Amino acid sequence: MKLELETYTPGEAETITAVKQATVRNWRRAGHLPRQEGHARYNLADMLVMFVMGMLVSRGTTPEAAKEFAGHAARAIFQSTIWSPKAFSDAVREKAKAELGEISDDEVSHFKAQLGDKFRVDMLEEVRSLDIMTKAAEQLAGITGLKHPTWLIVWANGKIQFYYDEDISEETFFGNTVFDEFVQGPVMLFCLGALAQMVIDRLPRPAIRLAEGA
Repeated sequence: MKLELETYTPGEAETITAVKQATVRNWRRAGHLPRQEGHARYNLADMLVMFVMGMLVSRGTTPEAAKEFAGHAARAIFQSTIWSPKAFSDAVREKAKAELGEISDDEVSHFKAQLGDKFRVDMLEEVRSLDIMTKAAEQLAGITGLKHPTWLIVWANGKIQFYYDEDISEETFFGNTVFDEFVQGPVMLFCLGALAQMVIDRLPRPAIRLAEGA
């Protein structure tokens, strides 16, 4: 399944990212964001960088510092975004279901034995369809096989650090606070899944569509 990113107008991007276009233009002139030729149109990847920049700058980070890791954070949020069916157009969801094929009686029996009355075939179809869409979106973004972080921490010394599901424990999550350099100032903690959902809820239409001619 071949996908492409939907594009949005500057006004739509401002609503989605909560970053004013005047600010975006200033960041472009200063070299904090890449320049665009012609009339500006933005896709999800573009807007996530703007979104991260705006979020960090609003919390006291300079644009110069924010741009250093905005791309990494935006990619991590993108990974969370594509786990929501709402990120995909109706045509993509229909295409994924068509590629799914039939679920065998043996599989149905297996899951019914595991889950009992809670099991529904349509639930399994949704899960497998989302897996198909997610893999296609990962391929589109060039992030196939990359680990999916859960948290982003910006330590007081400016160091950025991602945490993954298997890292979440009191010892590992806050262990670095024993080092003075990490806690001499504010520490920013972001839940990437929550940020992804925030962006998805602001989209006027799904961010990922079938490629033209697909």
